[in-house]
Amino acid sequence: MKKTTLVMAVSVLTILMVLPVIGSVNTLAGKPTIIGPTLRADGDPLPPPIPRKPSLMELNTLVADGDPLPPPIPPKPSLMEFNTLVADGDPLPPPIPPQPSVELFV
Repeated sequence: MKKTTLVMAVSVLTILMVLPVIGSVNTLAGKPTIIGPTLRADGDPLPPPIPRKPSLMELNTLVADGDPLPPPIPPKPSLMEFNTLVADGDPLPPPIPPQPSVELFV
């Protein structure tokens, strides 16, 4: 009797655990199920809409016609603005290193 009660309790618990899973399993593809108020679309999707042409007032594009101007000529710097040192004449000879002095302490 004790064994039968244990088998019955395990069977009932197993059924109670499996029942909620059975309802959430996907159904066959041939049998569509509609749950509640749902929308269903059938057929091919529409192509994307063609964008409208913007008016001239909405265009943010600058259009230039003709040849480009040559690059501007840089201004000639005055003598005060030159940072160049110009030397004229022969360079000086290199300096003569000092001779070490030798002193003897007696």
